[in-house]
Amino acid sequence: MGIYFINPYLPVLFMLSYQHGYHAGNFADVIKHLTLTRLLNYLKLKDKPLFYLETHSGKGIYDLRDKQAEKTGEYKQGIQLIWPDRKQLPAEFKEYFETIKFLNQDEGLRYYPGSPFFAINALRMQDRLYLCELHPAEFDALDEMAHYNKKVHLSNNDGIHSMKALVPPPEKRGLIFIDPSFERKEEYKEIPLAIKQAFAKFSTGVYCLWYPVVNRKLTEQLIRGMKSIPSKNALRIEFNLTLAPKDGMTGCGLWIINPPYTLEAEMKSVMTALRSYFNPGVSSFILESETGQGAEK
Repeated sequence: MGIYFINPYLPVLFMLSYQHGYHAGNFADVIKHLTLTRLLNYLKLKDKPLFYLETHSGKGIYDLRDKQAEKTGEYKQGIQLIWPDRKQLPAEFKEYFETIKFLNQDEGLRYYPGSPFFAINALRMQDRLYLCELHPAEFDALDEMAHYNKKVHLSNNDGIHSMKALVPPPEKRGLIFIDPSFERKEEYKEIPLAIKQAFAKFSTGVYCLWYPVVNRKLTEQLIRGMKSIPSKNALRIEFNLTLAPKDGMTGCGLWIINPPYTLEAEMKSVMTALRSYFNPGVSSFILESETGQGAEK
C-alpha cells in the first residue's frame, strides 16, 4: 500500500461521476500513454531524482472484460487494433507495449494500464510519485495497485489544488501529468489558469495536459489559455479521427510545456503510424511548436 491522504470533509455529493473504465484503451488512451512513455523515457536519462505528479489518476489498471469496458467497446477501436502488430510498429512504441505485456504476462490482452501504472513501471527507486484521484471507488482501486516498492503517495483530494500546493518539488525536476475529464465547460478556462499559477512557481517542470476534442470552440479556448502561459518551449500534439463535426469525442490532444527536444520527432513517427489504424484515410494530426511552426499532416 502507498501512503495516502484523505479529505474527510469532502462531500460525496460533489464528487465527479466520471469513471475511466468505460473508455480505457481507446484511441485517446493509446495516444496519451505513448506520449507519457516518451516523456518518462527521456526524463530518466539523468540520474537525479524525478518528481511525478498526476492530477486525475483513475484506477491505475483496467479489466477490458469487465462491464464498463464491454458496454462501450472503445478499446476495440484503440489498443486492440494495434496490439497484433506490436512487433512491426516503430521503436517509439517499445516501452508502451512492454508495459502492457508486463501487465498481461501471456500473449492475451485483458488488462490495460492507466497512466499511474505506466509511471510506476517506468520510474526508479529514487523517483517520487504523487497520485491524486477524487472519485472514491476509483481511489480505492488505485490504492490496491502494486507499487513495486516505489515511492508512491496517494491522495483522495482534488488534483488541481494539489498541483498548485506541491510545486516546486524538492527534487527540482518534475513531470506534472494533467488528465481531466472536462465534464464541466468551466474546466476549459480553469485548468489553463491553474497550470499558469503552478508554472509561476515551478517554471522548469515539464507539464503535460491531455484534452478531448468534443467542441472545437472549447478546444480553442483551452489552447488560448495554454498559449498565455509564458513558457519558452511548448508543443501541441493533436490527433483527429475526423475534422467533420460529429457528436462525441472526435479527437484528442496534449499540450506539453518544456518538452524534451526529442519529443516532436518521436510523436511524428507515432502519429504517422497510428493514422493507418485509427480511421485510416480520414484521420489527421497536428504537431505545433510554441512559435506556431507546425503543420497538420
